[in-house]
Amino acid sequence: MNKKNSLLIISLFLVVTIFFLLSLTRLNVNVSSEYLLPARAPSIESMRRMESLFGEQKQIIIVVKTDGLFKSENSLKIYAFMKALSGVPGIVSFNSYLDASRVSVSVFGGVSAEPYFRNGIASESVEEILKNALYVDNLVDREGRVALIPIDIEDRNTVASVMALAQEHLKGLEFFSSGKPVVDNELNRSIFSLVIVYPPILFALICFIYYLRLGSVKAALVPSILSGFAAIWTYGLGSVIGFEINILTSTVGLFIVIISSSYGLHFIDRYITNRRIFERTASLKRTIREERVPIFLSALTTAVGFLTFIISSLDAFKQLGILVSSGIMISSALTLLALPAFISFFDLPAVERKLKFASRSREKSKRLDFVLLIAILIFAALSPLFILGIEQNFDQFDYFRDNSDVVKSARVIREEFGWNMPFYVMLSKESLFTGSDSLAISGLIEEIQKLPKVHGVSSIMDVSKAFNIPLPILQLAARNGNLPLEQYMIGNTIRLLIKTPNTDAVNAQALETGLKEILKDYEQYSPYIASPLLIIAGVNNEVLGSQVSTIIWAMIAITVLLLVVFRSLRLALISVMPIALSVTFNFAYMGIFSVKLEISTAIVAGVLLGLTVDYAIHLVSRYVDVKDIYRARQEVKPAILSNTLALAAGFASLVFAPLKLFSGLGLLLSIGMGTGALLTLILIPRVVRSGKKSI
Repeated sequence: MNKKNSLLIISLFLVVTIFFLLSLTRLNVNVSSEYLLPARAPSIESMRRMESLFGEQKQIIIVVKTDGLFKSENSLKIYAFMKALSGVPGIVSFNSYLDASRVSVSVFGGVSAEPYFRNGIASESVEEILKNALYVDNLVDREGRVALIPIDIEDRNTVASVMALAQEHLKGLEFFSSGKPVVDNELNRSIFSLVIVYPPILFALICFIYYLRLGSVKAALVPSILSGFAAIWTYGLGSVIGFEINILTSTVGLFIVIISSSYGLHFIDRYITNRRIFERTASLKRTIREERVPIFLSALTTAVGFLTFIISSLDAFKQLGILVSSGIMISSALTLLALPAFISFFDLPAVERKLKFASRSREKSKRLDFVLLIAILIFAALSPLFILGIEQNFDQFDYFRDNSDVVKSARVIREEFGWNMPFYVMLSKESLFTGSDSLAISGLIEEIQKLPKVHGVSSIMDVSKAFNIPLPILQLAARNGNLPLEQYMIGNTIRLLIKTPNTDAVNAQALETGLKEILKDYEQYSPYIASPLLIIAGVNNEVLGSQVSTIIWAMIAITVLLLVVFRSLRLALISVMPIALSVTFNFAYMGIFSVKLEISTAIVAGVLLGLTVDYAIHLVSRYVDVKDIYRARQEVKPAILSNTLALAAGFASLVFAPLKLFSGLGLLLSIGMGTGALLTLILIPRVVRSGKKSI
């Protein structure tokens, strides 16, 4: 590669980088769980059907704990907060116990309301609130010490304004915030950290480990810099295509920086070795000739492992697969084109390695291999027992650490009011509701309240019973605007809020099944169920199906690629062995460490498939060249172990990520990388040697 061509490549590289950097300004973030499922998923269609009547469910829940809600000093603070909310743009409506009233119906059918509070000061009859089922466990607790304030907003940006007002006006009171906008807001903040903050940290960590191996700061920086540019190009490409950053694609940059830096490591490691013997140009040509096939194949097989995610029904999985596979191929191209161009101008002379791996005699290596092989076989035999202990369940609050404000708020709301995430049953008629409907719906509510994990049901019937107003009159009052009943009834549709402490997928599905069984006897109301929890349950169901299909197709694709490359079925199957075992052991680790199979950990198997095959390709490719499997292992082992150390350290850093969601991901990947390297370096030489003996 002459200087002219090198300069052309570097110039083109800079132009493309600037283009993609500018494209990043159009990159959007969408952390909603709805985005994870196909648009026509039943749970999403039910939510949209309900929201078309009652409005989109963007509700902040503020819970305030006091020594007495009716004390003037407390009620005035809450009143000041409520009054301040009325001036915030983006707030649609809000409600609290301060809006409670004694409602009565005149002999002529008119409805009147007498408030229990005036300007935040309680009336003498305020204690009646604690005897009214309409307010207790909905807006106040049974002791009158905890208030729940639901605030409907238009967009997530309003969350910051609401929280600022709460900090200002609720001083001296303990308050918590929850609700989908609050959860999404916290997810946004954490994802920003993953996209912006973590890649530089990983960059520094990987550079340090590569420095120990390569012995040169400049040599250590180059692989990580190239992978960083590959991440920028990939996010820029995603922006051009129209992809959004979601809970899964937020990890794209991390994967590319951690994974693809190994290509530069292998190239530079080989170049420095050659540079000890040859001059720069000869070393560069020799390195390109020796590394272009292994690097390209490593990138291709890793990309194929990620690309199999496109067969998933989850859009987030598909986009993750497309972006990471694109980034990996981009990185391999940069390694084979931009890196040689860089070396043409800035040489990387041979230096003393700081990270060395001691070489044992062949006989000692074989004895150690045998001991490790026995350990591998024992663990493989025990793996099914551990795998049976894996829990497949998805809970939105599992995203966050136990000490996070989101989890603390959810816990308080559940403890004080018996529920957290809304679960709705919709009942519709073509005509007005009658007295007989009132009896039927009351009977339905009684049946629902008998279901396990149901704390209560909030509905228009609570208003009817609390103020002794018949359902037909309430419907007319709601239509005339005399009573604010839009959270319970719109037109000829009634909405029942099922209060449940459940926030996970498994219990949500159990509740849905119980409700459907009851609703079979109420088909006259065209009933259907809607809840954000059912979207979470839908994601949970799709995860397992995606996991199985991804692994199968990835294994088939990788085996075919290896067969084409090595032109030997035997070598292809030998190369696949450590890959298959790595995936099996990954599930065993999940059982051992009690890591749930959910949306983040579901991608681990596919990632390990793509990464472990890199080791097999480098080892077998070198074996094909030198015809001695132990010599081949001795030559590639330092680069493999250095790369494994860097990858494991990089992934292990995710254990401390702001989102608990990625802790299990980081743990499994860091252990999985070490396992994959060990299995490759032990099993492949052993099987190759055994095969030769049998010939």
